[in-house]
Amino acid sequence: MSDDHSVDFLKEKYNLAPSRHRAKRLKTTLRVVGITLGLFAIGGVVFSYNLAQEYQQDSAEYESFSFFSSFRSLVGSDEKDLTGEEDDRINFLLTGVGGAGHAGPELTDTIVFGSFQPSTSDIGMLSIPRDLAVPIPGYGYRKINHVNAYGELEEVGSGPEKTAELVGDLLDQAVHYYVKVDFNGFVDLIDAIGGIDVYVDQAFTDYSYPTDDYLVETISFDAGWQRMDGETALKFARSRHGTNGEGSDFARASRQQKIILAVKDRMLSASTFLNPSKLNRMIDTFQENVETNLTFWEVMKLVRYAPDIDIDNIHLSVLDSSYDSPLYSTNINGAYVLLPKRDDWSGVQDIAENIFESSSEPTAVVEASSVPSVSANIEIQNGTSTPGLAFTTSQLLLNSGFDVLEIGNADSKDYDKTIIYDLIEGEKADALAVLKEYFEADVAMSTSGWAFSDEVVPRELTIETPGEDQVTGEDIDFLIILGENASDLVLR
Repeated sequence: MSDDHSVDFLKEKYNLAPSRHRAKRLKTTLRVVGITLGLFAIGGVVFSYNLAQEYQQDSAEYESFSFFSSFRSLVGSDEKDLTGEEDDRINFLLTGVGGAGHAGPELTDTIVFGSFQPSTSDIGMLSIPRDLAVPIPGYGYRKINHVNAYGELEEVGSGPEKTAELVGDLLDQAVHYYVKVDFNGFVDLIDAIGGIDVYVDQAFTDYSYPTDDYLVETISFDAGWQRMDGETALKFARSRHGTNGEGSDFARASRQQKIILAVKDRMLSASTFLNPSKLNRMIDTFQENVETNLTFWEVMKLVRYAPDIDIDNIHLSVLDSSYDSPLYSTNINGAYVLLPKRDDWSGVQDIAENIFESSSEPTAVVEASSVPSVSANIEIQNGTSTPGLAFTTSQLLLNSGFDVLEIGNADSKDYDKTIIYDLIEGEKADALAVLKEYFEADVAMSTSGWAFSDEVVPRELTIETPGEDQVTGEDIDFLIILGENASDLVLR
């Protein structure tokens, strides 16, 4: 029975006056009751999980085990402080791995740094891209998603702790608690709670989603609210080659944050915690697929804060390579990586330090205000010796109205200044003017195109369509060859 139906039933039974004040007070009372029941249920799940863990860790002492021996850990827990609570900031690290049956089973596919501020009940979440290149002790510079795998190779079970230590050093933040989940646990947990409701901002299709048999399949999502089971949610969170601006790791990180929040909402709902079958399945999932350094009493104390958390107090952000980001993307030995601009990590550390001030709607690309809303098909070629410059530029133009259909290398690497070839004879003068200003570029166009355009003063006029023999794609409106000045514009 929904809250609204419950209110109507009580009004009818007790002949309550339909005043706004009484209705509001009644609804508040029902909410408090619901939260209380939910907290008892959460306690039941965690307590049951704790009992099972104690039994598994030392079955020889099972005869002397009792309800009260386990319950003793709760006595006085109100007086205990969580790590970081005294400083009014408790930091977490959530990592997700493929697990058994997946390629690279211990590579972290998801890395989210989170902070909780007890005094305000604010939550901050910062998604860290898996392609971020970091110095790993004993291994040199490697992608950050390898840290857990290296830790597991050295000592089974040490991966989450080593990842937390490295992320803490990188962000200049102490990571107090970590939680590691594999894909099997991710799917099972969502199925155990009966699925989740997720709002899909924009429809997209991924034609090369990897399958368990090392092949690919096509997946797609419609815009709007979607009810997702575990497998569907996993595909939504992992997709890396989606259309409509969803093909970057940064867009993917934003989707993963949506999943985390949807799971949180579902787990705190009465339909989950008043269902014994769902509770048992959740316990099994935690035991089999979750690694954490949270103790029982710490979880219980965190649960006490749950009723005070408001959706408006959840701040989401994503580390990306957008225009204002402290990171840039490049290629090293053929591998795509992200690095700090000017080898300076202070920008990343500032974002982590001010995590509660970030937007509640994370963006994975350059803001629309950076590039005005126009439409054109573009090919980008790198005319410099800076590796990955064409790809980085293409990421900056995502969701700006420009469709980057092709990227590649130019005929030479000695272009000093970016040049834009107009292949459609002035048909999209407004778009050309935007690109010229944004890239501080020269323009080459045909004489007939210039006659129909008063928006752009070209550097070069030709009788024939300029740059036509250099284009590799089809239906291209503008060919952009990046010069050295683009490195300063794109990577600054």
